[in-house]
Amino acid sequence: MTTLRTPLTAAVGLALAGLLATGCTDGAPAAAPSPSATGKPPETRSPRAGGEHEQGERAKAALSTVSPDDPEFVASGLERVRDGAHDRSPLTKGKTYRVSVACVGTGNVKVVIADGAPRSLPCDGASTGRRVTLAAARLPIDITGTSGATGMVAWQIVSVPS
Repeated sequence: MTTLRTPLTAAVGLALAGLLATGCTDGAPAAAPSPSATGKPPETRSPRAGGEHEQGERAKAALSTVSPDDPEFVASGLERVRDGAHDRSPLTKGKTYRVSVACVGTGNVKVVIADGAPRSLPCDGASTGRRVTLAAARLPIDITGTSGATGMVAWQIVSVPS
């Protein structure tokens, strides 16, 4: 018996040989590279790592949040550290408020509330707060990243009993 070889049968044979050589994954995800392949063990990932969304969620969670529906809620915001936060929230003159700030990422941010002294806040996920008594009609909040700082910064203003 004689076997005829046409260009089509040769191409099919080459395609089948290619599939057999590479194997079939059945849609299974590729395995993660081993620590030796990346040159870095997995446990060296920074606890502050993550995308902006994750960092933003962690910064907001670090604040003692009040729902926007609560009467104590005044204002809040979430910004990239590199953009900074610059707000002038309207307040009821003479009332007392609490301003909380949290930063998640790397480096530090400089926080200035009203005419208070600048404070340095590390972007480690911890929050800091300041009580503002006898507030003016507007409360200036300025948050700027120091050189090389990255991440997300969240802030919140709530009214508190005098």
